[in-house]
Formats: sequence, C-alpha cells, structure tokens
Amino acid sequence: MRLQAFALSLLASTALATPVRRDINHPVYTLRLSSHDDSLDGLYLTTAPKPGNANANATTLGVSTASPAAGPTIKFYAVLDPSTQLSELRTPSTTETALAVVGTNGLLDFASLADPAGAAGSLPEGTTVDWTSFRLDQAEGTVGYGAKGSEGSWVAFPVDGEAWAVKWKGVNAWTTDNYLPVQVVFEPVTHE
Repeated sequence: MRLQAFALSLLASTALATPVRRDINHPVYTLRLSSHDDSLDGLYLTTAPKPGNANANATTLGVSTASPAAGPTIKFYAVLDPSTQLSELRTPSTTETALAVVGTNGLLDFASLADPAGAAGSLPEGTTVDWTSFRLDQAEGTVGYGAKGSEGSWVAFPVDGEAWAVKWKGVNAWTTDNYLPVQVVFEPVTHE
C-alpha cells in the first residue's frame, strides 16, 4: 500500500512540475492590417522595441512600409475565457508572453508583453495593461478590444517615416490628427 501511495505521489509531483504548453489543437494565427490606405493595406504586424518605453518587457506592434519588415511577424493563439467570451492572445513561443494593450487616457499601444501579470504591477498608476479582453470576430476575421467601457477602434500612427505603430483609440481619447483608421485582421498560419 505504501509503495502505491509513493508511486502516486511521485507521479503527481512530476505532473505538477511539468510546464503548461499550448494545446496542439489551438490554431496559430498571424495579424495584418486592413486599411483604405493602399500603403498599409495587407501589411503584416511585426514587433519593434518602443524607444523610451517605461516597460522593458513590452514591444510595440506595428507595420513597416520599408522592405524588409522591421521585426518578426506576430503569431498567436487564442485562449478563450468562457465566463467573459473574451480571449488572451498568447504567442506560441512561450506561455509567458501575450499580446496586450498598454497606455493611458484611452490611447493604448498594441504590444507584445512578456509576463503581463508581473509587468502590470511595475507600471505607473493609471496605466491600462490588459491582455485578457480581446474579441476575435470569426465572421469578419478581425481582432477587437472588448474590455468593459473600451469602445473605440484600431488606428495607425506614423513613426520615423516608414513605420506605423498600431494603437487602440478609445472614443474619448485626445490625440493629434496624424493617424489612419485600420482594422486588425487575423488569419491562420499555414506553417510554423
């Protein structure tokens, strides 16, 4: 009997110590822009470190009109929260990195954020950090931000001439007028 209890406890401790991996049945997607501006339409989102970013764990998502693109193309898989019907967008390379919106006053950077829960506690008070509230519209193939009170839309702001940063602009956000409205579209990755 003791041998069985020992074997069971050994098996249980091994299972608990094993890292959680992505369910192989979760499809992997990539992101691109849809825009009325031909120079942005169809460009895939990439990562680029944000200069002067208070959070070194975050990289801004955007597009480059230069060739080749500035960074690696974004890939993610969705983890749905059944209670809210909203999703986390996790990168397939690690379960500790997620796509998030980060910012203040209703203008939120779309970013890739390492350890989002830990990063949230290190940012200044009043900073929004949300990685759990994305809507994937399967019919339209678009990604939206769905937190309560988050009405708004995706926009692209020019950065350094040939790059555009993607942000969520809340309906009450105060900004300059140098942005273009865009949609963030997801599509399946055919090979990883």
